[in-house]
Amino acid sequence: AMSSFTYDVGYEEARNRLTVAFRIILAIPHLIVSQIWGYLAQILAFIQWFVILFTGKRNEGMWNLQQGWLSYYARIMGYTELLYDQYPAFGTDPGTVPVRSAISYEETANRLTSALRLIWIIPAAIIGAIMGIAAFVVVVISWFSIVITGKQSRGMWDFVLKVMRFTLQVQSYGLLMTDTYPKFGEGAMAAASSTMTPPPPPPPGYTPA
Repeated sequence: AMSSFTYDVGYEEARNRLTVAFRIILAIPHLIVSQIWGYLAQILAFIQWFVILFTGKRNEGMWNLQQGWLSYYARIMGYTELLYDQYPAFGTDPGTVPVRSAISYEETANRLTSALRLIWIIPAAIIGAIMGIAAFVVVVISWFSIVITGKQSRGMWDFVLKVMRFTLQVQSYGLLMTDTYPKFGEGAMAAASSTMTPPPPPPPGYTPA
């Protein structure tokens, strides 16, 4: 199975009115860093394109640098789009924000879909743009809802999270980090990996075979 970018955020109904009221201002430093860092990720994708065409494989070092940016971008956009309130850390340190994201490195790459990636990605990019506009409207409504009531609707929150997942899948696909085509409604992390529940203890007298 090919790897797809997975993304989850912990939902909380009660929200911080003050930081939400000034969210866009608070997010500006992160948005600037993310934008500049994102240019590097795009340059690496351009170089990776040639590497894949000639070798049929991804360079892991470049992939890791891109993955560091994409994970940071995922945290920043979650904060900017009102999915959570805790201020994220700068850089690759995930800190303690209620965000989980993951993508697995795969060395072998599809030369054909990579060569034509800019064309291949067009339908997903169009869907992402339309969904992005809808999500923006929902975020604005959520902003007013939180500032007035101190709470956020689960339905609106869920929709924004799904759009964010799809956006991140489009980003990873466009950056040649994966050959898995973006699919709206997918990319949630498995419950086991997100909750990290320990296995139950063995019954008394149990001995492994």
